[in-house]
Amino acid sequence: MDEPEKVRRRVARLARFERELREHDLYFTFADTRGYQVQRFRLRTIRGKSMVTVKIPSGSRKGVEANREFEFEISDPAAFKVFCREFGFRVLIEKHKQVRRYYYRPPKKLFARPVTIDLNRVKNLGEFIEIETLVDSQNQIPKASKFLQSLLDILGVPRSKIEPTAYTELLYAKIHH
Repeated sequence: MDEPEKVRRRVARLARFERELREHDLYFTFADTRGYQVQRFRLRTIRGKSMVTVKIPSGSRKGVEANREFEFEISDPAAFKVFCREFGFRVLIEKHKQVRRYYYRPPKKLFARPVTIDLNRVKNLGEFIEIETLVDSQNQIPKASKFLQSLLDILGVPRSKIEPTAYTELLYAKIHH
């Protein structure tokens, strides 16, 4: 993200600060594969709570990613890691992310759903902004995408600076280069 301080100030004027988080993610894929893998799942730990998440792509439009997400909490991440190893999975990538999370409720005439705005510092990659909302059905994705892109415009993030590559792929390329 270019000019992160300017973007931070704009986000703070637009949205309500919610909290600061440190996320530790392990991404798993099949042990018998080599190289970067798109087919993966994540074990995320935040403040002692661990969740497993899989994202199933629902399509991307002009730099906006759409996914169906499925997740569940686990009580013992160490045991889960052993389970993964014993059943044929390996760690694909490890990611550490510091997040400043903001909450934005747009005027209903613009968009009906709340939006989270995350200002992220990803270890070994730099600073990024993520804007996310939920939709109830596939046919709402185009409207949500258009609204999220308009928010990036308001925040002064040029569309040319939208990073289409996932953090995991960027980290993998950096580590295995």
